[in-house]
Amino acid sequence: MKKARIWDARQLPAFLTPKEYGALMNIDPKTVQTMCRNGLLPAHKEGPRLWRIDKNAALAWQREFQEERPAGAGTPTSLRVTG
Repeated sequence: MKKARIWDARQLPAFLTPKEYGALMNIDPKTVQTMCRNGLLPAHKEGPRLWRIDKNAALAWQREFQEERPAGAGTPTSLRVTG
């Protein structure tokens, strides 16, 4: 089992790829692309297949999602990533 990493949101780029966002949220990148396509994530398309996810809006969306269901410890600007 790999050790979890803590990411500070201030260290992340302004726009994330589906692969980066999937690694942060422990979601498959294909699922992230589907969420972008369906409008569940704040993202825009660059080119025919390249999605860019707005970091700040995605973190706000994640906080809202965590408020709906109780989550573990953590601060709003830190993310726990396994991998």
